[in-house]
Amino acid sequence: MQLTASNGSTPSRRAPRRRLAAAARVAALLAGVLAASCSADRLSAPAIADGPGASTVEASLPSLTVDPLLTPASAPLPLQFSTYEGSGEVVHPDVVVFPERWNARRFWMALTPYPNSSTDTENPSLFAGAAADAMDVPEGLTNPLARTKVGYLSDPDMVYNASVNELWLYYREVESAKKTHKADHVRLMRSSDGIHWSASARLFSMKGKYVVSPTVSRPTDEDWRLWEVDAGSKGCSAPVTRIMLRRSTDGLGWSEPRETRFRQPGYMPWHLDVQWVPSRHAYFALVAAYRLGRDCMSTDLFLATSLDGVTWTTYSSPILEHGAVAQFASSVYRSTFAFDEGGENMTIWFSGSAPAPATTKGGPTRLRWSAAVATLNVDALIARVSTLRAPVVKNPGPGNKSIVDLNGAP
Repeated sequence: MQLTASNGSTPSRRAPRRRLAAAARVAALLAGVLAASCSADRLSAPAIADGPGASTVEASLPSLTVDPLLTPASAPLPLQFSTYEGSGEVVHPDVVVFPERWNARRFWMALTPYPNSSTDTENPSLFAGAAADAMDVPEGLTNPLARTKVGYLSDPDMVYNASVNELWLYYREVESAKKTHKADHVRLMRSSDGIHWSASARLFSMKGKYVVSPTVSRPTDEDWRLWEVDAGSKGCSAPVTRIMLRRSTDGLGWSEPRETRFRQPGYMPWHLDVQWVPSRHAYFALVAAYRLGRDCMSTDLFLATSLDGVTWTTYSSPILEHGAVAQFASSVYRSTFAFDEGGENMTIWFSGSAPAPATTKGGPTRLRWSAAVATLNVDALIARVSTLRAPVVKNPGPGNKSIVDLNGAP
């Protein structure tokens, strides 16, 4: 989400000053791979279209290149979270990063536990810390922040509101009866210290329709924007999904949704995180999308950029495809990001899933959900996703090392 400094200065999202070892290897490798083709000058808003007919960027190079994330040395760094129900399995991260400490912590992250893909414990939870790779439950806080009796919760998204010096947590409530979907509601909680939270307030609802992954950005004090994925009445198996945009002047009262111009050829968008990046004069988005004819449990993670939040430039290759690393063998799901002060690097907190042993003898294989972090040079990343890359081998044989285990064991 869009971050505003606690002193009311220009909004910014900051990546960690302390460079992670794995993240440094990622940036170094990307720079080496792309040095021959990338200008040394930083692009202020690279490859961002501003016309209605230019919302998609096709592959810019005809030849296939090796994906630089497919090496043990440059794989994202796995993260550990102590979730309230004890599983440590997480999904839907969303981060706010402060230039300096806010209530003793710089990094504040909302997410949901998701053990065995169960919605029973999928309740918004909060973690915070001094580093991008080390966050825990702040003293005095008890997770989860919210529960529901009408169905389940998901998709938390946070923004810092400098006007009132508060963290605002938006999330989705799914109402169902007898396993039948009834409505989706978007709700809000507020906190002035990250520890004590207001009662939850319902902002708007959509009956008979899935309103997935609401994400909020606040470019100026009176310009609030909320994107959501309209998945119709089918939800995870929807044959068509659309990214919609709502507007607000205060983050409380929202307009009716308007369809954006977003197209990722061959894919349906499912989850997203959108932020206004002042140093780039553009909106950036991470979009988890699934292939046409499949469902939402096999998503890849894509980059998209926009000058107005309506017309989006998309790129030919994913940032990270499911199966590229063993931790995300089944899906690369809703992820979040933060830019450094100069806009040259971005830190990405990934979430996703991989097959795990059955919980009972003879039971079905389940999915294990987890998170990881990496820092990337933005211009190198844009060049990389604009390039057609060789597909990932999803089921490697004994001699095939295409899938990399994030803990170092291929």
